[in-house]
Amino acid sequence: MRIPFAHNSPVIFLAIGLIVVSTAALSFVSYHYTVGRENLAETTLVQSNIKLAQQYVDRIEQRIVDNDLILDDMIDVDEPARWPEMVEAVKAADLNVDQVYILSPDSNYPLFPPYSHDIRNQWGAFRASFNVRDLDLGRLVPDQPHHLHMERPNNYFFASYFLKETREGKPILVCYQMNFDAILGLLDRRLRDLEDRFYVSIVDFENNGIYGHPISRDSKYFFERRFPTTLYKWILQIVPRNYTELELGVRKQRRTSLFFILLSMLLIFFSLAIISIGWRHDRQLRQLKEDFISNVSHELKTPLSLIRMFSEMLVSGRVHGESKRLEYTRVIHNESERMSRLINNLLDFAGLSRGVEQKHFERVDIGNLVANAIDAYRYEAEKAGFRMELHVEPGIPDTRADPGAVTMALLNLLDNSIKYSGDRKELEVRVERTGGDVSLAVIDKGPGIPHSEQDKIFDQFYRGSGPSVRGVRGSGIGLAITRHVARMHGGSISVESEPGEGSVFTLRIPIRPVPDDAAPARTGVRMPGES
Repeated sequence: MRIPFAHNSPVIFLAIGLIVVSTAALSFVSYHYTVGRENLAETTLVQSNIKLAQQYVDRIEQRIVDNDLILDDMIDVDEPARWPEMVEAVKAADLNVDQVYILSPDSNYPLFPPYSHDIRNQWGAFRASFNVRDLDLGRLVPDQPHHLHMERPNNYFFASYFLKETREGKPILVCYQMNFDAILGLLDRRLRDLEDRFYVSIVDFENNGIYGHPISRDSKYFFERRFPTTLYKWILQIVPRNYTELELGVRKQRRTSLFFILLSMLLIFFSLAIISIGWRHDRQLRQLKEDFISNVSHELKTPLSLIRMFSEMLVSGRVHGESKRLEYTRVIHNESERMSRLINNLLDFAGLSRGVEQKHFERVDIGNLVANAIDAYRYEAEKAGFRMELHVEPGIPDTRADPGAVTMALLNLLDNSIKYSGDRKELEVRVERTGGDVSLAVIDKGPGIPHSEQDKIFDQFYRGSGPSVRGVRGSGIGLAITRHVARMHGGSISVESEPGEGSVFTLRIPIRPVPDDAAPARTGVRMPGES
């Protein structure tokens, strides 16, 4: 089937551009609408909750502090004879006070009320919660209210206390033990008007209810604020009474946005599927043909010229001597081998770079795959005079990969190192796990790569400019193939090199989960030059 204008690239690109732009615009409007509305609602409510919670916490704390300042004015430590009268006045006032104790920091008994059998139990209960020796008197600010708030078996203990000094400079502690029910009454009066619009609760750190019922923290509109200085063991919680309606509205907006986004994606897939029927195949074949012809004509010119020249000399009978004839025959054979390997690499590269390669992802033991590839390549390396070492980290998990592509990438790295290592004929291959990747490192002792060229060597047909490179024949596509294999697996290829100190090429392949019933990869290795 041939689609009209399928061969016309500008028309195709224009159609695709229009589809992408229109879909992006539709998706953006939908997304912007949903997110804008949701963010506006959330921002408004959260700010409102923060402001209200802080406002009511401050009001309650300020009311307690105001009461403390009134209490401070009602007790004069320099008139002990009037203490009973002053204490009775404090209890009679509507200031939430249950009991008043006037203490000397260096005594185990109160100055007032005088210790007796009648107050023994009451004093013992107070002292169990308020121990003067636990206070750091040096840090207390005189004539300023301080607070102690703690949990007791049946309820909570809350006290306000002042450090005062007599005319003689003697320190005196005046402690006001607050009535728990009176404190709850204070909270009820201060929070009552808030309950028309919000669920309100006060809880302790274990989420036990003190006032109202504990509120679920699951709502995004939930907010809480701790009382910082007075009732500091308690937390005020609020959430709007209509929070379920707000959340339903946001979910409805999200569903609307999702519908438009899915519709946009369907339009893209449908349109591109129709276009791809006639265009993708024709485009790939045409481009593949053009690239192949260009690559072959560029890279095969030298070996073909040599083969032709020496074969003509042999055919014409101008070669004298069997040794010379053998030498020319060997040159023809070597150039033929070189041309065969070059053609295979060109064919692999043409397929990879145009996206028409056959991908065979399966369960792969990378360590075992590399070991098999090294064993198959060792003869060729040793024939060139190289000593190879392989180190595989134990325990590397299997991953999903294309074993043929990984093998091809590894052999290209080995071939590259052997070509350019010069007289330092040592190679090391390391297989290690680095985070979520498997790293295949090929380490050579060659002349190294200049820093200015390290970002270019993975480009197709790029070859370095150094003297060690100019004297070595190569196609300039091996590392480009390796980079494509890395990207095909979602990984990367990198090089670390210093001139004169060798190079480290590292191929990283992500470790992907493999189903338990997945078949393991075949371990056969196709060497360069084989069909």
